[in-house]
Amino acid sequence: MNRCFWIAILILTACAAFISGWYIERRRIQNAPAPEHSIGNAQSARAVFSCDDTSDDRWRTVRTFDYQPVKTLYIVAWQVCLADIEGRRVRVTDANFQKVFYEYEDDQILRVENTELQGDDVPLLLIMTGSSGTDDRIDWHVLSEVKGQLHERKPPDYNAPAEKLLRADEDFCCKEWNFHLRGHDIVLAKGIYQKDKDGNCCPSRGGVLVWLKPIHDGFKLVSVQRINRPEYYRWRSQPFCSQCTLTGP
Repeated sequence: MNRCFWIAILILTACAAFISGWYIERRRIQNAPAPEHSIGNAQSARAVFSCDDTSDDRWRTVRTFDYQPVKTLYIVAWQVCLADIEGRRVRVTDANFQKVFYEYEDDQILRVENTELQGDDVPLLLIMTGSSGTDDRIDWHVLSEVKGQLHERKPPDYNAPAEKLLRADEDFCCKEWNFHLRGHDIVLAKGIYQKDKDGNCCPSRGGVLVWLKPIHDGFKLVSVQRINRPEYYRWRSQPFCSQCTLTGP
């Protein structure tokens, strides 16, 4: 009991320290002398702080994940911007945080997994990111090491063929694809809504199921098909991983 109590105290103290540090740094940035910007023939003395042009020392790492497919160690870092608490990004770097291989802007980490999609005991890195705003955007990225170089495996376009399966009075509303690992494959499911009638929670027209199979440099689009309403809800309730291998991080 005492041990749990002290662990909780330490966690709360760390959180309070991070929030205090962010607030102090933000006040310092806001009170710093403003650079002059030319607007026509006039001069503007008002500073505009944006995370887009903020140096790396204004970013703080919230959480990191390791990825080591063979010998080289890579780091997945979720970072927040001190100039704007809503400014977030995800970076994939070397072990020293010096070289940036990939960067996903305006994103936060939802899930990071090492998964054996290839079936050869060499893990692939799966990163699922979500928007830092309110647009409900979810992206997924699969990375692997090819001949000593980190490489992102881009999937083929499955949104266009999925849109073609919709009728005139249907759409996908405002929801993203449900993501599932099945064995060595990726399966995506998305609900079909009757326009202006279905609530956001409850698509009534079934859904679209996409099946992707990994190949040496990307993914093969195996199928894109409509499924009925019970089948879509069955897929929506399926676990993230079924008959697949997750090895970390």
